[in-house]
Formats: sequence, C-alpha cells, structure tokens
Amino acid sequence: MPTAADHWSREPGRWQAALSPEAYATVPTLATPRPSPGGTRVAYSRAYDGRIDLWVVETGGGLPLQLSDRAPLQGADPNQRHSSAIAWTPDGRDIVYAASGDGKLWIVPADGGPTRAIDEGPGNHHSPAVSPDGRRVAYVAERGEQGDIMVADIGGRWTRTISGGDEYVLQPRWSPDGRSLLYGQWPHYDMPWDERALVVADPDGGERRIIAGGARVVNADAAWSPDGRRIAFVSDRDGDFINLWTIEPDGSNPHRLVHENNRHQAPAWSPDGRRIAYTRNDRGDCQVWCWEGDGTRQLTREPGVWTDLGWLDDDRLVGLFASPTLPADLYTLDARTGERRQLTRSATGGILGGGLIGPEAVEWRSRDGLTIHGLLFTPREHRPGQHPLVVHIHGGPVGQALRNWQGHIQYLVGRGYVILAPNYRGSLGYGRAFMEKLYGDWGGGDLDDYITGAELAIGQGLVNPRKVVAMGGSAGGYSTLICLTKAPDFFRAGVCRFGIADLASFTDRTWVFERHYIAKLMGAPGAHSDLYRDRSPITFVDDVREPLLILQGEDDIVCHPSQMGMMVEALRRAGKEVEYHTYPGEGHGWRRVATHIDDAKRVDDFLVRKVLNR
Repeated sequence: MPTAADHWSREPGRWQAALSPEAYATVPTLATPRPSPGGTRVAYSRAYDGRIDLWVVETGGGLPLQLSDRAPLQGADPNQRHSSAIAWTPDGRDIVYAASGDGKLWIVPADGGPTRAIDEGPGNHHSPAVSPDGRRVAYVAERGEQGDIMVADIGGRWTRTISGGDEYVLQPRWSPDGRSLLYGQWPHYDMPWDERALVVADPDGGERRIIAGGARVVNADAAWSPDGRRIAFVSDRDGDFINLWTIEPDGSNPHRLVHENNRHQAPAWSPDGRRIAYTRNDRGDCQVWCWEGDGTRQLTREPGVWTDLGWLDDDRLVGLFASPTLPADLYTLDARTGERRQLTRSATGGILGGGLIGPEAVEWRSRDGLTIHGLLFTPREHRPGQHPLVVHIHGGPVGQALRNWQGHIQYLVGRGYVILAPNYRGSLGYGRAFMEKLYGDWGGGDLDDYITGAELAIGQGLVNPRKVVAMGGSAGGYSTLICLTKAPDFFRAGVCRFGIADLASFTDRTWVFERHYIAKLMGAPGAHSDLYRDRSPITFVDDVREPLLILQGEDDIVCHPSQMGMMVEALRRAGKEVEYHTYPGEGHGWRRVATHIDDAKRVDDFLVRKVLNR
C-alpha cells in the first residue's frame, strides 16, 4: 500500500486521491423533496444506478422507506420543465407520482403498499398536483410537440384539457380553495430562462388569463399564499436580475419584495402566511433567506447550494443542501435559529473520510474587459509550476458552475489537478445582460473567457502552462471542441462528453424542446449560415493539434450521438488523434455506477498518457 511519502513524491496528476471513483459513483442523487400535509414526513426521489425511486422519511427521525417498486419515477429533465414527479394527497395517506415506464401517473400509500396507475391517454404525464379536496389531479401531458395542463379525476374516470396547447407549460398549482389553477408557460420558439409567463385558469375548463408576462421577461417559481389572496414568484420584470415579487391572482398590484443584484429562486410561503423562504444565488453560492414583512433575514451561511424549499410548520423548513465536499441530502431548517438537522445520509465512508477541497471564488477580466467569475479548486498540497490545469466548462450553455457536489471534480483535485470552473458570458446568476452577451457569439467571446481564466490560474504560479486541458459535457462538450479547434496552441488536450460538432444539423435530431435553441443563440440558420459554419467545430478539424477523448451516451436525445459520430469520423479522416467510447443505455449524462467509474478511469488514463507523459 502506498505511503504518504510515496504519494507526495509523485508528479501532480498521479497522486492517490482521497476520493475514489468507486466511492463517488455509488452516491445516490436525491431530488424534489415534498413535505406531507402536517409536516411529519417528506417524500423525495432517489436516483441510483440508472433507476429513480420514491422514498419517504419521517421528519422526527428514522430510516427512509422506499415506496416505488414496479413503477419507478421519471428522471430529472434537462430543460427545467418538470416541477416535480411527486405530490401528496391532502389527507397525507397517499402520494401521486410520475412513473418512467409508461409515462403515466401512479398512486401509492404513504405507509407502503401496492402501486396503481390513475390516468390513461397518450403521451408522457408528469408534474402532478392534487386538488385541496383530494378528488382531482392536475398535471402536464406531453404528446409529440404539444404539451398541455390537464385535470383528471383521481380515480381515472375523466380528463379535461386546461391550457391552449400553443405554449410549453409547467408547474400546475391549485389555489387553496381549489377554484383556480396556476401554471407557467413560454413560447415554443423560446427557452424558459429567456421568457416565461404565469397563467391562472379555471380548472373546469373556463377562462385562462396571463397574470404576469412580457417579452424577454421571466416570471417563474410561483406559489399561492395560504389564504389564496396573493402569489409569490420571481421575476426580472423591472431590471436585470430575477428577484422576489408578489401579485394578486387577477394580475393586479405586483409588488417587489426584494431588489438585489442576485438571482432568487424557489419562494415558499410559511403555513401562517407571515414568511416567504427563498434561495439567493450569489456567484454560485445559494443560501436560504426569509422575507418577513418588514425585511429579509439570512438563515444559512455554510458555502453550498440549497434547493427545493418547503415548510413543515410555521417555524421549520425542509430542503436539499449540497456543497463541494458533501453530496445532496435532506435537512430540516429552523427559521428562527438557522439550526439544521440531517434527515438522509447519502455520503459513503470514502467521502466522509475527509481530504476534499472547497473552491475559491475568483474573478478576472476577459479580452473585451468583461468581468468573469468562476470557482477555482486547488489541491491541498502545492507544487509551484507543476500542476496540470483542467478548465471545466459547464453545460447549458445558459447554466452555472455552482458550489455543489461534483465527485469527479474532487477526484481530479485529489489526483493533483487544479480545476477552474468558469461562469463564462451566458451563464445564469449574473443578470440578463450578462446572459445575453452569449447570443450571436457562442464559440467566440466565451472562448476568450476560458483562456483568460486559465491565464489567471497560471499567473498564481501553481499551474504548468503547457498542461492545460479543456473538459465539459453537452454545451460544455461543444466548448471543449471549440477550445481544441480555435485555440490549438493553448490547450494540451480535450475531454468532450456528448457535445455538439455541427450547429446547423444539431436541430435536425435533437428533442423537441431544443429545436429552436440554436436559432435563439445564433440567429436563424438561413440568415446566418456563415456564422453557423464559423462556430461549428467540425469546420476546423484540420486545425486540431492535440489529442481528444470523446465520450457519448448511445441513447442521448438532446445531443444526438450522430454529432460526435461525425466529429470522430472527420478527425480520423484528417489524421488527428482521437479516442472515442460510447455507453449503451446512457443518455444525456451518466446514470449507472459502472459508467461513472469507467468514465473516471478512462479520463484519468487519457490524461496521464496524453498530458502528463508528454
């Protein structure tokens, strides 16, 4: 067994990491916690090794119980359409959830027991919400390119269409008296982070009215007050940032509660209506705050990311918390003291053993003077001028590098790599103007952001400037290919997971919800054909000088495997060095334990051979 002396005598990149791939690959992913009526239990989803199941845990303590069996849950949605796959009945006896196998709604006793389907009809059904009287369920039904808000008898005897079918829809919410439905919608040609409206509708199929809308305005995360007289939501309707608002159900009297240069999300009313809890995103650090009528108060401070807030009673919240050194788990949070108590335990012994690294928040000026923020992970032991650098590019591209759990980053840092996660132009969390700087320029100014960020890390004296690697998946995979084709003298290698090679053909084979995304980012292809060619990595395969590792899921419906297939074929035809591996049964992101482990070892081996050994 290697000693500590053996470990530190090795070159950075070859160290024995405190966290093994086997340890982080076996960490389950928890999501969408939903407290029961009365707050005594919390239902949530748990993803592990390619399957997602429904679990429930007592808020007073005890072991979690798995409820789903023959019908597992639907997974996370890459496009933010699903609000949740889980909804309690008002009496707290049953839970309705969206199943993955047949795409329908199922119901299961909260104490455990047989599951049964409660709806029929074509399409995929998700985001259930049970009416206050327990007799009806609202949900989203998707059929091809059309999606609608539906209302069904919870016994499955009838269904009714509520929305108009001409917009994408999400997050149906019943008013406390059951007389109205609230939901979000956005145009087919747009994305939910560009424009979103709030709609209040008659659940009996009557009037629908937009209560908060507007071109290039986001109105999202809506929640009824307990008395039904107001609706809390987040919006950028009067400025650059998405802040906390309330509005009346008829659309009158909009009132901004908080005005900050931060992104607010997930407002939740306390049962007595006196408080609204929400999350505040400050450069990737997402803390819980509470509005209390005469001001706001911060409830949490440990660096990390809180999501999915819900109230158990007038003084206690439940939510998910993750940090760079802790996987996501469920916690209760006292709104008076800020004290938290852990309900679930996802971390294995290999993670709890320590040796993990939190990032430093950094900022720099890009070539055009734009301020860029990012997260910089540096190994615990420093070897000046010797550490290889990985520029870890997030997906989206309208996404964000957050202070959350990413086991593969911790593994690389433990091996001796410096990791820079840039929040390049176009990222969320820095205002609409910053986000829209990517539009019409993807693969241009953002490339400067990656390079200048790497130069910042090099300037600190730890990094070997001849060992800089680009790495990313999805839009980050596209950017990795841009780095290797457009800046071949700067990057030593690239690791591309399920990326995009050709912008023009991407639209032909992606799923319905991203068919207009490239046009949103780059303009209509017919009118901007030269730009499409210039920003497509496949155009510049002859300029590639350094090795590439490309990994692809064979069932990816977002970035179709044909994209990486054509890129690999073009690279090989041009005599370039490329290694290519596909994973059967994997889609847009890895789900299976074996895939995560193989990915880590394959990437590690590639970097040792192609970066450290050269």
